[in-house]
Amino acid sequence: MDISADDVRRLLTAGETDTELVLIEGRIEIVPAAELASAAYRGALRVASRDEIVQRIGGRESVSARELEEQAEALNTAVRNLGA
Repeated sequence: MDISADDVRRLLTAGETDTELVLIEGRIEIVPAAELASAAYRGALRVASRDEIVQRIGGRESVSARELEEQAEALNTAVRNLGA
């Protein structure tokens, strides 16, 4: 499953600032960091945090559709490089 621009948007607009984008069982989920230690997310691949994406886009939380696509593609490349 590929990470979409919508997934990046959901990460950036998540209510909690310590939110993570993870890949688990072939699906993308946006999860509060505190939940990653739970049994429900055992084995999940942490892809990026909300804060990491905000830093990548220059500290802004509002981004264009093109920037969302670029971030999604960068995350997909990172996941592919890990062999996931």
